[in-house]
Amino acid sequence: MSKKEKHNSAIEYGVASTTIPGQTESGDLCIVKESESTILIGVVDGLGHGGEAASAAKKAIKVLEEHFESSIINMVKLCHESLKKSRGAVIALVSINLRDETITWLSVGNVEGMLLKANPETSPLYENIIMRSGAVGYRLPPLYASVIPISRGDILILSTDGISDDYIPRVVADVRYAHEQMHHLDEKNNPELFSEITHHSKEPVYSEILLQASEPTLFRSSSGDISPQELAEYIGKRFGKGNDDALVMVAKYLGKKTSET
Repeated sequence: MSKKEKHNSAIEYGVASTTIPGQTESGDLCIVKESESTILIGVVDGLGHGGEAASAAKKAIKVLEEHFESSIINMVKLCHESLKKSRGAVIALVSINLRDETITWLSVGNVEGMLLKANPETSPLYENIIMRSGAVGYRLPPLYASVIPISRGDILILSTDGISDDYIPRVVADVRYAHEQMHHLDEKNNPELFSEITHHSKEPVYSEILLQASEPTLFRSSSGDISPQELAEYIGKRFGKGNDDALVMVAKYLGKKTSET
């Protein structure tokens, strides 16, 4: 399944999902909803498998669509009320505030989330969503949402428990590898490449560096720059467990939207 950015959107995103063998529909769903000031990104995993899990996930998605500009905590509470007579679900939500360029996020249950920084000099290079034990519609834990800044080029990844979290160190390692390649460039031997990187020094530039890397990396593609859809498909294929519904969503922040001319 492929999801691309809308015209003039502040994000580009991709989704890869699979249904557990023997079932006709997945209980793992996602949502992207956008206004002038807010983008809601969410992943919902209905408990169990099959039709009842899918029904619970659909109920949660409906609530999120109707209240996507509400606070993260309020949306989870509304989902909790809606899912009380269902299987229940685990949910991760990320709300991007486009005015001050921050994200507010939380996870109830075992939906993983990470924000990978575009600038490799940033410390820490990535942050993980805090996962609170519980299930929406069944047992809601005390809710705490954290707020962190987001910058142009940052990559957000959300995944259900059908995806092994081993992808997190792999992605981080490849970004660090790309950064090391940049530092090994020699201005005398690669004057054109060095000039290109220097010219774009205010933005993440990995494409040409990775094309020159002696070892293959996660971010290598035919264009030299992996898209959110390509990254989602890679993670889904490489790290999918195969014994559960699985969904991974990758969103790249493109910066504040510009006015159309």
